[in-house]
Amino acid sequence: MSCPGSGNGHRRQFIKTTTAATAAASVATTASGKAKAYQQDNGARGDDAVPRATLGRTGASVTKLGMGTSWALSPSFVQAALYAGVRYIDTSESYENTNSEKVLGQVLERTKMRDKVFLVTKNSKSKASGDDAPKAYRDRLDESLARLRTDYVDAYYMHGVGGPKELDQLKDPGVKKAFEELKKAGKIKYAGFSCHDALLVEFINAAVDCGWVDQIMLKYNFRDKIDAAGLEKALDRAHKANIGLIAMKTQGGAEVSYPDRHADYVQKGFKKEVAAIKTVWADPRMQVVVSEMTTLSDLRENVAASRQPLTAMESKLLEQYRASTANLYCHGCGHLCETASKGVKVSEVMRYLRYYEAYGKRQNARALYQALPAEARMMADLEVDKLDAACPHGLPVGDLLKKADRLLS
Repeated sequence: MSCPGSGNGHRRQFIKTTTAATAAASVATTASGKAKAYQQDNGARGDDAVPRATLGRTGASVTKLGMGTSWALSPSFVQAALYAGVRYIDTSESYENTNSEKVLGQVLERTKMRDKVFLVTKNSKSKASGDDAPKAYRDRLDESLARLRTDYVDAYYMHGVGGPKELDQLKDPGVKKAFEELKKAGKIKYAGFSCHDALLVEFINAAVDCGWVDQIMLKYNFRDKIDAAGLEKALDRAHKANIGLIAMKTQGGAEVSYPDRHADYVQKGFKKEVAAIKTVWADPRMQVVVSEMTTLSDLRENVAASRQPLTAMESKLLEQYRASTANLYCHGCGHLCETASKGVKVSEVMRYLRYYEAYGKRQNARALYQALPAEARMMADLEVDKLDAACPHGLPVGDLLKKADRLLS
């Protein structure tokens, strides 16, 4: 006589379950081994490896190096970053179609390091306003919390804000109420937004005026510091208001790579990537740099750079590099050229071209470009001469837009 539930079906299920558990354990062991090996090989010091800063009026002590996660994360790399001392992690529901949140949740649960990490996620799919905002933001956040395997995040953002409509949302009572209710429920500690829009200056000023924004994540690099009109004054206002400031896109990569332009600098021992990130940290208004580190070499280099001040020689060579490559980089000042673009979203299209060429994110760049409204991708009737003349940096805007359309369509 057999016991209830026994038989081939039960045995098959037992074997499948055991195999899955064994595989999961193997992944965890391998990830832990790689992370600890990194720590031993590179002299990382865990909690003390990366210097800390106070994140504006939040009062939170955070590592000044943060980890960006908009790529195909591996558990072993996340653990390596944690063991190397990186304790600020930035993610979003939109990164890798929610998979980045899932991987982070698994790692933080397994390592039991959730309480050591300042964790940020973002709402990118439902930026509601008015009476609809509280429920919309709560529902989106609950899904993120489930994937992250936690009951709270340290900060929750409106992701990639841009355009007049979303600028108005910062002043919307319903949006303010949404974030206030999430705080009262203990699901978030702080509220903010990320932005690399042409209206960045306006968004920063609106954040100061609206009063409920605790932190801002913005595109900021050695090029923006020199060239962005009004940005310095807006950042001064935000800093005075004690809003936490987090920099992203700190490398200022050009659309086109010209190795010959970089060769002379390399021969002088100059590492542009290191100097670029140090320049942002040298700005006392910036508390955190979120860097998308995808290799152990990137991680090792950035952790080391976080402990080293910018040298006078690095600053001098970086300025020379900026000047010699200014005509290769879109600075995002779309308000200057989009008057001649006939509806084409110049700064967005150029950003997606940079994702494709400089960052190697080809599928992501194509998806973003193809999601733009049809009128924002109408390149056939561009008045190239007017577009080029409107660019203060000398970019061949018209040609680059048409190139983007060829590559990303």
